[in-house]
Amino acid sequence: MLKEDNANKVECVAQLSPNIQKAISLLYEEYTNKLKPLLAFEETMAQSFPGPILNEIRALNDHVSRCYWADKSEEECLKEVSKAKGHLSRSILDAYKYLVIVYERRVQDFFSQYKEVCIAIVDDGKFLPELNRLHAVARDLAFQAKMEEAKAFPNKDLSYEAYENAVLAYTDVDDYISKHSNGLSNAAQYARDQTKTNYKFAFISAIIGTALGAIVTLLLNNM
Repeated sequence: MLKEDNANKVECVAQLSPNIQKAISLLYEEYTNKLKPLLAFEETMAQSFPGPILNEIRALNDHVSRCYWADKSEEECLKEVSKAKGHLSRSILDAYKYLVIVYERRVQDFFSQYKEVCIAIVDDGKFLPELNRLHAVARDLAFQAKMEEAKAFPNKDLSYEAYENAVLAYTDVDDYISKHSNGLSNAAQYARDQTKTNYKFAFISAIIGTALGAIVTLLLNNM
């Protein structure tokens, strides 16, 4: 921590030129309207968000804080805001990418959870084909977003819409699964009932087989 008499202490000023104030205002407007809702959504979905996004936010604010240094010219301050904008763009893209990963994991977890359940019977056989279609659309849009990001480099913000479309497609998949929760629950219960029936049948068959074996053995011994 810097002491009051530390030679490295930075003197800050409260007054900024109108150009710098406007640039910072636009930066935080995008932060508030784009990044904050994404972070809130991620926290709801995954109860956390990755460290790299936090690092980008820290770097963003560090560059903005340098605009208040007393020895900074307007040109230098605008360069700092431009660097901060780069960190904001990366954090927004990272947030979109993280949401895609979270949703894809949820889909894979769903299939893993129901791997022993015949979900093909849900909604009279309509559920699984439609789920596969929606999932394919979401994965295709996620791939297209990666391609758009590569083409848009270094203007990462040009690929926002592509990633947003991918995330929205994944929400359709998630909502579709949730909408059929009752049918999935019934299918799971049917699978459990079938398992119990199979166990009972196997148990009874084993008893009958053992009994028949014993009878045959007795008959052979008495011959």
